[in-house]
Amino acid sequence: MDPLAQALSHHFGYSAFRAGQRPVIEGILAGRPVVAVMPTGQGKSLCYQLPALMLDGVTLVISPLIALMKDQVDALRARGIPAAYVNSSMDHGQQRQVLEDAAAGHLKLLYLSPERFRFAGAMAAIRRIPVSLFAVDEAHCMSHWGRDFRPDYANLGAVVTELGVPRVAAFTATATAHARGDIVDTLRMRDPLVMVAGFMRDNLHLTVLPVRRMKEKKDHMVRLLRERGGAAVVYCATRKHCDEVASHLRASRLEPMVYHGGLDDETRATTQDRFLREEAPIMVATNAFGMGVDKPNVRVVVHYDIPGSVDAYYQEAGRAGRDGEPARCVLLFTYADTRIHEFFISNVGQDLPAPERAALMAAEETKLKAMVRYAYEERCRHGAILRYFGESLSLDEDGCGACDNCTGETGVPGLRLSADAGARKTTASDKGPASDEPRGPLRTPSEDEAVIVQKVLSAVARSQGRLAPTSLAQLLRGHATMLQDPLATSKSFGLLASMGQTQLTTLIRALGRAGCTTGRRPELTPLGTEVMWRRKDVMLDLPPFSEGAAPAPAGASLVDPDAKALFDRLREARQAAASERGVPAYVIASNKVLEALSVERPQGDRHAWLTIKGVGPNNVDGLREVFLPVLEASAE
Repeated sequence: MDPLAQALSHHFGYSAFRAGQRPVIEGILAGRPVVAVMPTGQGKSLCYQLPALMLDGVTLVISPLIALMKDQVDALRARGIPAAYVNSSMDHGQQRQVLEDAAAGHLKLLYLSPERFRFAGAMAAIRRIPVSLFAVDEAHCMSHWGRDFRPDYANLGAVVTELGVPRVAAFTATATAHARGDIVDTLRMRDPLVMVAGFMRDNLHLTVLPVRRMKEKKDHMVRLLRERGGAAVVYCATRKHCDEVASHLRASRLEPMVYHGGLDDETRATTQDRFLREEAPIMVATNAFGMGVDKPNVRVVVHYDIPGSVDAYYQEAGRAGRDGEPARCVLLFTYADTRIHEFFISNVGQDLPAPERAALMAAEETKLKAMVRYAYEERCRHGAILRYFGESLSLDEDGCGACDNCTGETGVPGLRLSADAGARKTTASDKGPASDEPRGPLRTPSEDEAVIVQKVLSAVARSQGRLAPTSLAQLLRGHATMLQDPLATSKSFGLLASMGQTQLTTLIRALGRAGCTTGRRPELTPLGTEVMWRRKDVMLDLPPFSEGAAPAPAGASLVDPDAKALFDRLREARQAAASERGVPAYVIASNKVLEALSVERPQGDRHAWLTIKGVGPNNVDGLREVFLPVLEASAE
């Protein structure tokens, strides 16, 4: 195992990096300045946390929110990693002690707000810290063209120079080329590695649902929230709309929380804390909510009003499905809603000189127009998002399988698009390379890979052209969304539960390119039949693939009632431990860890625990303390 993979497994219990993580980490370790633009849920924090543990000294993490600092520090400490923060919630004695611990080398990560560097006393203490990496989180806050601009972020370049830090890295979920340029200039980077990656999140089903009357908006929203299957967020453009939406939901016997800038700090903090701790809450909020909120099981994000930019939309929608499981992102669209943002734009930058204000207004108008174009998009929505952020997307004739334009699905339970809308075709500008163009060198699968190919092709044969690649992948993973399908009782259901959704979908499409299947909803060809029975070999244009490269899917344990019952008991134990320690439940363990425990049921053997993804040497003892009594009781 190479050193990076070994460190990843040792400190975090993961066996593989997500898209874009490795090159960012390698760039940091090599001493190159890095700007990483990776969507919410793609693992940005690991890109500076892992280097922090591999470098001598302390990593300073610049973070804009107290809640964000606390969540990350709690999660790191749960893994046995020495981390701390300094912020305004602490008294001077507590702040001084943390800074002294950092200077003495007792910490690996220290979280600070950008405002902290204003104070001469704090700067004097920070100068004594052996800084190995200066990592700026939510770096879009330093762009004058961003809605979250924080003036103190603009001074971080001077701080970097004054401290003489050897490595600088900046991270954000959304940044246009202009904003990326602002980040590079502000931090005074020379020859930076600028990584824009991972924006394709095919577990998010993107929908824009045109509405003609406000009643339609409310009806669609209620239907979504009643069948949400987890947490949900409803974004509104104004405080007034938040209150109106919350009132309607209460009248519909739903219990929402409300979060916006008109509430006092204590109320907002309490509301956010409740959202993080409860299993399936509903939050109605303005864009003031969400930065740094790391709740894995958000299943629905509804935009009640159109956002002011694609940047804002994808950052907010991206708060869904952070656990990698399917989630719905629905924009309820009427063009009249753009008037709200036109009003906002007319009032921006009133304290700026006229030329600067005019430039700022023009930039905001351009962003709003791009968002409106997205709302009217007739091609693949994921493709439109990737084009906006500078990535490309290669699609076959089936499309992305995860948006209304490619699937004909609205995302609203029981509601489909009209026939003509559902039949929209992906055009060449979405597809990138032609669908039959190889993605890499052709090679013969290994013996283990050939067995996986057999299993995939047998699922294709059983589906008889009824399922698209994404649904076939969900069938093979044993996902709960396929439980009502007749094939849920077949041998294919859950046959490749340890493989990832994207990995399986990619393999299914590669088999189509190789001539083993045909059609948007794959059917076996004569060659595919021969390969399935191992009478012929096939060449695939894929890198090596294997089982176990991704965790078992959420809901896989639902197939076994005993495992489901055990999962529920483990979840109760997790909630009790979280309440006792005053942290969100996901800090103790993720749902995926609990699902693996409910299936594998390790007992006293520490090694058996370490084979579970998400369990490593640093957190195994804490997990055993919480969950081993439950597992032992289930074995009696």
